[in-house]
Amino acid sequence: MTSKAEAGKPPAAGTTPANGRRTEPLIEPLAGGEVPRPELAPWDPELAEALGKLLHAEDAATRDLDRELEKLAGRYRDATYSELIYLLSHLRFEPAEAREHWRRIVEQRARMSERLGAPVDPRVALISYFLHVHRKLENPTIIEMKLFERARELAYRDELTGLRNYRYFSECVQHEISRCQQYNSSVSLVMADIDDFKLYNDRNGHVAGNRALAAIARLLLETSRKTDVVARYGGEEFAMVLPATPKLGAMELAERTRRRIEDHLFEGAGSQPEGRLTLSLGIAVHPGDAAEPEELVRRADSALYLAKSRGKNQVQLFGSSRRDFQRVPAVLEGIVRFGKWESPCTTVDVSEGGARFRAELSLPVGALVDLTITLPEPRRRLRLAGRVVQSRRVEAGGYEAAVRTLDLTAPERKALADFLAASTAAAGDRSP
Repeated sequence: MTSKAEAGKPPAAGTTPANGRRTEPLIEPLAGGEVPRPELAPWDPELAEALGKLLHAEDAATRDLDRELEKLAGRYRDATYSELIYLLSHLRFEPAEAREHWRRIVEQRARMSERLGAPVDPRVALISYFLHVHRKLENPTIIEMKLFERARELAYRDELTGLRNYRYFSECVQHEISRCQQYNSSVSLVMADIDDFKLYNDRNGHVAGNRALAAIARLLLETSRKTDVVARYGGEEFAMVLPATPKLGAMELAERTRRRIEDHLFEGAGSQPEGRLTLSLGIAVHPGDAAEPEELVRRADSALYLAKSRGKNQVQLFGSSRRDFQRVPAVLEGIVRFGKWESPCTTVDVSEGGARFRAELSLPVGALVDLTITLPEPRRRLRLAGRVVQSRRVEAGGYEAAVRTLDLTAPERKALADFLAASTAAAGDRSP
């Protein structure tokens, strides 16, 4: 006889309940029970696309799926299994844990096939595993993958422009910052807004305005990279999430985008203040400018507002409006690179915001350059990527230029600050 307390419990593994069916799982559950919420695995669109093709194949149940997955894992490592399980079940696991789950799903599939005497689809094995072994699913709904992907795509797309929508953008920024924290990387955010778009709508009508929005969306996609995420933030404002991109790279892409919009011929744009439709853009970077998603958006938006206030049709970086840093006289040897040209150089003074130097190369104001200098005691090479803000020819021969730093890693920033502090203290000791 079974007690009331025992009646409320599921039969133990290996026992036979009243219905005569054994409850022993085909494999043992993972030891340790529930695990802490995992960190996000790095997302790669090429991996997701390759897995999608593999899963859509008609012979997924009979062909050597494991061999195909091993090929992908050779390139993408354990992220292959994390993305695979997510595509099949919408459950997200840390890569190493996902690999272990998939190994057990393969065992589940083999035992089910042996008992049934026929090949079992890996998706069926996965459902059985997460329902009966590692109980992550309670009431799963089976839906055709193509229908599910179509519904999910519609939920994340802006109907007018075809870009990702605000919902997708918000999740993407959170995901990318989590990935940066896990892999010690960076992500740049570009916020863009069409200049005087209300005036354009008033003069040309909303139909023309919608066509202009769609055209600008297409141009943004054409100037972005495959790994970038372009979204319609709302109204006439857009956002571009640039994974693994430092501030200098984001500046180059934003400037290329701005020129592309400026050069495009839009219907009725002749009535605009500049005789054309233009775009203002602002940039902020994690972790340099912001630690959290909301803060990153606010600071990119702040840089966008600065671009608007300074005349529109331009790109601004967060922090570029800050007051100048104190300059410290310093003679340091280095190399300056501009495009395919490079020249030895010697600094005149250095600050946390940039450097002034002399070189044999003439640099145009506004150019993006790489300036590499060597710090003494201990000797360390420091890369100051930035924009030329001053340039002139000197009587003694050669040229003098000033560069405003756009991007410094945390270790480089600390090394520069330590050098400047030591130089300032030494100068104080020498003064009477």
